[in-house]
Amino acid sequence: MKRVLAITAVALVFAMSFALVGCGSSNNISTAGAANTTISTGDGTLDSLVKCEVHFSALTLTGSGGTATTANLLSKPAEVEFVHQAGTFEPLAVLNIPPGTYSGATFTATSAEVVVMNTAVPPAPVSIPATLSASTVSVTFPTPITNSNTTSSKINFDMDLAGSVTLNGAPPTSATIAPKFNVTTSTVANNGSEDGEIDDVHGAVTAINAPSFTIQTAQSTITFATDANTKFNNGITSLSSLKVGDIVEVDGMSKPDGSKLATKIEVEESSSGKEAEGVITAVTGAPATQVTFAHQVDSSNPASAPLTVDATIGASTQFIVRADKLNPGSTPAFDASHIGKGQRIEVDASGSTSPLAADKIKLREQALVGTVSAATASGFTLTLNSGSAFAALSGTTTVSVSIVSGTNLKATPANAATVRVRGLVFVNGAAYSMVAARVDNNN
Repeated sequence: MKRVLAITAVALVFAMSFALVGCGSSNNISTAGAANTTISTGDGTLDSLVKCEVHFSALTLTGSGGTATTANLLSKPAEVEFVHQAGTFEPLAVLNIPPGTYSGATFTATSAEVVVMNTAVPPAPVSIPATLSASTVSVTFPTPITNSNTTSSKINFDMDLAGSVTLNGAPPTSATIAPKFNVTTSTVANNGSEDGEIDDVHGAVTAINAPSFTIQTAQSTITFATDANTKFNNGITSLSSLKVGDIVEVDGMSKPDGSKLATKIEVEESSSGKEAEGVITAVTGAPATQVTFAHQVDSSNPASAPLTVDATIGASTQFIVRADKLNPGSTPAFDASHIGKGQRIEVDASGSTSPLAADKIKLREQALVGTVSAATASGFTLTLNSGSAFAALSGTTTVSVSIVSGTNLKATPANAATVRVRGLVFVNGAAYSMVAARVDNNN
């Protein structure tokens, strides 16, 4: 059964260690004007965790030099699951920030959950108590942020899970959280650069006012414009095909004026359906007739989410590999005969009753950490860390990693180096392989 821990004090959520990395200058950082700033969250991987979720109720920016402190910038309480964000960022809030100078931020949180793997045979996910220390924390930015009316900007809060979460006991019976965040800021150029990208945003459509539409995510309300280049997938060909209540996935970009432009829209299910994501913990049948996965996020944002979700597989279930920006050529098989424990998936179902009857099962990106060997220009072998949740689930200690067109090499995968790889994991029998979307230093 899932345990949700009420936090009497959560300063740890943004406390203890907080580094602000500027954009190449020791002077105040110029960011965007009203409605032009996107605050996002991300995660530095702790691979022994299956889930680490914190519920935030408020966010304010601290004014200085005559600028007033903002009111709460969150439109609704936000649930942030950090493990699935490893190596990427997701919007927490799209902000109406008045022009001025801000010296820090204050976050308030109300609950948290940590899920790890136990040592049973076979291993299973278990929710353990997590201890945080305060309900709010005020953080002072080493470099003040000056908000003007010139260009759009992003403020990214990247949680270092490995430096923030201590697991107590072997196997872990509780977690102590002393969060450590790296904060980066950037302005957004109108050139499709990485700083302006918005990928894999899930939510329900709440309004349609052509050529724009609005969705509600687990964290925020976002309005996207469309244009002649917007791609419509999965049975819709234009904005007029979209309906209020539809569950959608949107890729987009932030424009210099702060507005959001949808580059791709995919309807996942209607308002009566459900989209859920997590890591597979059990597979029934060969070929598979059902999978069980540890819950990470879903479209309904329940107040008390289940620890695991069951999904049945039928003859009409579609298996889809979400390659996104990768150009891998032919990929390994992903179907009812090639699906296994440890893979991260999304299940789309037309209903919401349990077990979910899967209309679509999508292979989604996930992050693994390990040591590089046998490195070549086209790939390497990744030896996983001991204690890795993926290793416990999959029963493997090595994964063959392929570097393909579109792989973002933030770090060179040199032999003996420890790296974090985000990408698509495939399974063939007992052998696991990965097509890398991003490789970077594990820090």
